This record gives sequence, structure tokens and C-alpha cells, in this order.
Amino acid sequence: MSEYKHRLTLAVPELLMAEANQLALIAGESANDDKTFTKAGWVDDVGNLYAVCSTISKPIVLELLTKGLPTTQESETINYTLAKKALNKVVVLAKGVKATPDSITLAIDIEPVQALYQMGLSVFVKEELQEELHEELINTTGI
Repeated sequence: MSEYKHRLTLAVPELLMAEANQLALIAGESANDDKTFTKAGWVDDVGNLYAVCSTISKPIVLELLTKGLPTTQESETINYTLAKKALNKVVVLAKGVKATPDSITLAIDIEPVQALYQMGLSVFVKEELQEELHEELINTTGI
């Protein structure tokens, strides 16, 4: 049986990505987890941008919410100060909770697209890309 018991979906505001990546280094299993949140491709209804991630995790990751970080020492690869700031900004998704630019929203065991919708997020398409897609639609359909 797998050790990975939970599906976690996170929405990280664009300005908190550096902090969240340091927390990902602690919670994750790869030295590259500091690259988890690199592109803010989701948007809320007022235009704030978010990077999102959905992954499976071991129960120990959720224990960070109640027990805190495993150590408070600085290391060559992890900035614990930033990781602690990120952990302190985690809000667990519940009824009525929406993504906000000052918190990291965490959905636990919810289908990822449903979780992101419940957070109030949608895919962000830059205006230039919208125009490009529109032009492509015209060219392919003749509309």
C-alpha cells in the first residue's frame, strides 16, 4: 500500500512564491522542490495572480500544519525563515474560504479542479494570448 495518502492542491499568490518554494523544499522529497511555484497562471476575480500545484503526499506533510517545521536551522539549500513565513500563511480550504493575495490556500483530498474553482480561481490568459487564440479561431473556422 502506498505511503502517499493525501491529495494536496495549493494556490500561492505571486508575491509569496519564493516563501512557498522554501516550504516545498522541506515538505517535498526533491532538491528541485524550490521550483514548485514558478509561474502564476491562475487568477482570482479581482486580478490577483497565483501559482498552483497539486500533488500526492504522505501524512507527515500535513503534520507541518500542527507541529511546525522539523528544524529551525538555516541550511545551504533551505531558507527556514522564508519557509516558516509560508507555513504561517497557509489556510486550509473550507466552505466560504477563497484564495487571497496574503495567504497560501491548501485543499486537502479534494479533486484539484474542483478545489481551484472553490478557491475562486480560473486560468489566466494574457491579453496577447487571448488575441492570438481569437485570431486562430477566426482562421480555422472562418467566423
